[in-house]
Amino acid sequence: MTRLLLFLILTTFLSGCSTVRSAKLLVPTWFGFKEIQAGVFVDDEMPQIQQQEFLKTLNVAKNRVTVFFGNSVSKAKVFACSTEECFTSHGGLTARGKTYGASMLLLSPRGLDDVILSHELAHLELCNRIGVWRSMRSVPSWFDEGLAVFVSQDPRYTEQGWLRATENGLKAPKLNEIGQLLDNENWLLGYGTARKVVGNWYQQVGHAGLMQLIAEVSRGSDFDTSFQSIARRSSASNAAPQRDAPHD
Repeated sequence: MTRLLLFLILTTFLSGCSTVRSAKLLVPTWFGFKEIQAGVFVDDEMPQIQQQEFLKTLNVAKNRVTVFFGNSVSKAKVFACSTEECFTSHGGLTARGKTYGASMLLLSPRGLDDVILSHELAHLELCNRIGVWRSMRSVPSWFDEGLAVFVSQDPRYTEQGWLRATENGLKAPKLNEIGQLLDNENWLLGYGTARKVVGNWYQQVGHAGLMQLIAEVSRGSDFDTSFQSIARRSSASNAAPQRDAPHD
């Protein structure tokens, strides 16, 4: 009775986008999860050997994200399900993984590989750096998803695949249309284009440009303005003629 009362109190104070099912992650050991490492939970049905393999895979994914960003500021809790029943009973739907703000990641048994893990961890890292509120309000979904695909090195999204999906770029969506295509069945058109736009931008501006974008947006700057101005400044800097070093 006491646990039920506490749970009802917790769900009462959740934000509108949360559900009673996902609220169970606030007290995971009450609802079939156990902590196998600090901040890492698996369901009680996951075999020991799978638990160990998951920890190794998680380390690979965390390292990939840390190397890309330079360091990691996210301290999100990770919840791994070995069954679909576990995933759906805690708020999951059809996706392989689901993030909750900047604090939690729920994984389906289809999402326990390093690509999906690093994709979701990249979402959490960006959200933590910008802030949950500003991230939700300011960062367009095409950038969030495109960066996650880029960081995760997802082998499904190749240049050749994107060219086929867009008929050699002729049917590539415009920047402001990408977000509408992320739920489209043609995932190469949506996620593939998002990855290409973000990847091309990153190749131009580099790590410093990404960090500048994150810093500006976290301070309240308009995302589109910063995204475009950083690219212009980088382009102008790269195009500036290099002066010869003075002779002795």
